[in-house]
Amino acid sequence: MTESYAALNLVLDFCVIAILILGIWLFHWPHRAKFGNLTAAFALACAAGLVLYRNGTMYSNIILLSLVVGSGAGFWVAKRITMIQIPAMVAFQHGAGGVAAFLLSFAELIRGSQHLGMVNEISGLLGLAIGSLTFSGSMIAGGKLSNRLGQTPRILPRHTWLLMINLIGIIMLIIVSVVGLLESRIFLYILIIFMSVLFGVIFSIRIGGADMPVLISFLNATAGVAAAFCGMIIENKLLISCGATVAASGSILTHVMCKAMNRSLYRVFVPGQDISPKNKISSQDTTDTQIIAPKNNFQTALEYAREAKKVIIIPGYGMAVAQAQFAVIQLSNIMLDMGKDVKFAIHPVAGRMPGHMNVLLAEAGIDYDLLKEMDEINPDFSKTDLSLVIGACDVVNPAAIEVDGSPISGMPILHAHKSRHVVCCNLDDKPGYSGVKNPLYENENTILLLGNAKETIERLVETFPQVTPDMEEYSSLNQTDQKNPLELATATLLSAQKIIIVPGYGMALAQAQFKVVQLASMLESLGTDVKFAIHPVAGRMPGHMNVLLAEADVDYDKLYEMDEINPEFSQTDVVIVFGACDVVNPSAMDTPGTPISGMPILMAHDAKRILVCNFDANPGYSGVENTLYKDQKTIMLIGDAASTANNLIEAIKS
Repeated sequence: MTESYAALNLVLDFCVIAILILGIWLFHWPHRAKFGNLTAAFALACAAGLVLYRNGTMYSNIILLSLVVGSGAGFWVAKRITMIQIPAMVAFQHGAGGVAAFLLSFAELIRGSQHLGMVNEISGLLGLAIGSLTFSGSMIAGGKLSNRLGQTPRILPRHTWLLMINLIGIIMLIIVSVVGLLESRIFLYILIIFMSVLFGVIFSIRIGGADMPVLISFLNATAGVAAAFCGMIIENKLLISCGATVAASGSILTHVMCKAMNRSLYRVFVPGQDISPKNKISSQDTTDTQIIAPKNNFQTALEYAREAKKVIIIPGYGMAVAQAQFAVIQLSNIMLDMGKDVKFAIHPVAGRMPGHMNVLLAEAGIDYDLLKEMDEINPDFSKTDLSLVIGACDVVNPAAIEVDGSPISGMPILHAHKSRHVVCCNLDDKPGYSGVKNPLYENENTILLLGNAKETIERLVETFPQVTPDMEEYSSLNQTDQKNPLELATATLLSAQKIIIVPGYGMALAQAQFKVVQLASMLESLGTDVKFAIHPVAGRMPGHMNVLLAEADVDYDKLYEMDEINPEFSQTDVVIVFGACDVVNPSAMDTPGTPISGMPILMAHDAKRILVCNFDANPGYSGVENTLYKDQKTIMLIGDAASTANNLIEAIKS
């Protein structure tokens, strides 16, 4: 019985660990990252539940109160935190992990140091020290990232020697704690905590600017190490495994960040000397110069953007500060609708934490295929008509590869300076956090649009042609053929290369699925890429649309769920809506206080053209008017959906 119970426990532990690893593995895909986060959180909740179940509880009311207070505080913070505050919050969370580690280690050491084995006791002491330095280091990092402390590195006299002496002191205290008298150990433990906290402060204050992502990743790893040691002192396999997983992932991320900076971890944390731009670059290189007026020319920048066929957008921390990501995506969509080749270049250390730019752009609804990492995008700059820099400086600073002895010398950069034209939408022309002046601003092919990045991009959006050449053709045709929308719809379908069909309850009522599938097959025979977008609540029961289309022998590979298909709408020539309303109603996102406010929808309105084949233009079952019907890109084909589909088939045949 005991052996079977132990085997069951082992299986449960492996299941929890597997779920945790699955959650982390899902982070590989941006569109699955949210689900991966929930999966990992579920694994950790299961782990906590198993620990409580196996060990029992003495004060259930205290545990319940702690869970309620902690969960409530976490929810309150998560709802109010902004994307610009995420790096500081992540640093704070690492610090919270450090606090938990050293408190647990301290409690276990005080409670049972005389009964602990040597390995357990040493693990507890290491958890005590590493947890304490993780806490203080994370608080310094959080203060820097939230601008409560100076962003620049603070170098103390004999800084490295101070760290070494502090570290040796911690090691000696740990040794004395193991072999010393039991009566004096509590004072030694407190002294270890104090020395470790001091070590974390001294260690973190000399890191700043572009090296902050490395510090964040490293503290992530140390928090995992501290948790693993806590697991060893209490002999909990789950805690050891989860802590080791966090430590490993943090270590890998730290290596990636160092590689991106083209420097060793040792040189990030222990610089050879006090590096500052004023000491390492001549006054000619660092003296601020007045940017001549013609370079700050909005109209010229607008012309470059209009004429460019290939555009690369480079987001930076300034975009995060200005909360400009939504305007940037809006501008990119306009240029994509005009037929331009638009990509986003992501530098690994852009922002204040790894993946900061990816998260910001994901928040704004970016098509993930447009995001390109530095190594992939750099060869394209020399063939690019326009590089649009949004609040970035150090990551596009040619001084990193042209000037020796600066804080960013040798750091790989995005080669924006090789583009035909460069437009920098930055707050000012001052150096970035490295303190190194950016010669890109003075290049002949560069135009500076100084000021708040969000306001600058919004002005570009307003001034850009709101009607693309294709839309002009459509508007003209629509005006001349208003009495024959079928002819207009047919011409639109015949010229499309990519089509998405959105089925809804109206298709079911009209029993139009056979004609819809026939239309899709006919369009495919003409070389058109046709897909079906399935909303989870389309129809009157889960899977309703899938069953109807299966009845019409549709190829299952052409059915796409909402999360998978939504990023493709902006790249789609035509969306055909058959009997759907609420599931494509932009009011769900744009208008608060309605029955569908906040409901995820299929992003049909992002397509270049929309054909609505509905029985009428009335609101759907929610009673909310559909603004899609009034969109200038929309062609309304009112009537029975089956008859409309048949009319389109006959028109295409002819």
